[in-house]
Amino acid sequence: MTAFLGSFCLFAKADVVRFIAEDLPPYHFLNEQGKADGVLVEIAKALKAHSGLEAKFDILPMARAHHELQTKSDVVMLAWLKTPSRAKNYQFLGVMCQTSASLMGLKSNIISLSSLEQAKQYRVSTIRGYYSEQYLKKAGFSEEHDLVLASHYKSMWHMLYRGRTDFVLTNTRTLQRELDELGLDPALLESKLTLHDFPSELHLAANLQFPKSQARKIQDSLKAIKLSGRYDEIVRKWRLLD
Repeated sequence: MTAFLGSFCLFAKADVVRFIAEDLPPYHFLNEQGKADGVLVEIAKALKAHSGLEAKFDILPMARAHHELQTKSDVVMLAWLKTPSRAKNYQFLGVMCQTSASLMGLKSNIISLSSLEQAKQYRVSTIRGYYSEQYLKKAGFSEEHDLVLASHYKSMWHMLYRGRTDFVLTNTRTLQRELDELGLDPALLESKLTLHDFPSELHLAANLQFPKSQARKIQDSLKAIKLSGRYDEIVRKWRLLD
C-alpha cells in the first residue's frame, strides 16, 4: 500500500507544470511580496486557468533556468527566442510576444554605426548565456577583443553609463523599465543600430520530454485566450504593446 501511494504521489507531482523565467521586468520578475509577477506570468496564469493544468511559477537566474529547461520534463520556459538550432531540440508551444534588438549607446558617444561589422572597432556588451552572446560570436566578436559579457542587465547598463563599454545589444522592449529600476536616465540613450536579422519572437518552450498532451493543452489555451481578447487585455494592462 505504501509503495502504491508513493507511486501515485510521484505521478501527481509530475502533472504539475513549472513555468520558469529569469528576472526580467516587465516580462517576469519577483514582486515586493516575493511572488512571480509580470505580463508573461499573468498570461501563463490565464493559460493555467483555461487549460485546467496544475502549475507553479518560479523566477530563477538565467543559467539555472536554462539548466532546468534542458533537464526537467515538467518545465516550460515563459519566453525563449526561437532559433533554427533550438527548434530541433525543444518544443515551441506558441508566441508569447514580439521584441526587437538594437545596439544602444549614449547620445554623448557621437559614433554612428551603419553595420554590425563596423561595431567590431568598439566594445559591445550583452548578457552571458543569452542568444545575443551566440549571435555576436557568430558575427566574429570575441571576449579577447570587442565583446564584454555581463552576468545581469544591471551590470550591463552600469558599464555602459560609466563608459566601460560603447554599446549594448539588448531587447528594446524592456529597456525603459530596467533603466528606471537602476535610476539611470533613459534620455541619455539612443539606438545606434537596429538588428533586423535578430530573432524577434519570444516563445513558450519545453524540452522534448515534456508530455505531448500537456503541450497541446497549453498550445490550445494560448490560441483561445488570444481569440477571446484576454491576451490583449493583459498586454494593455502592462502597457506592453506588440
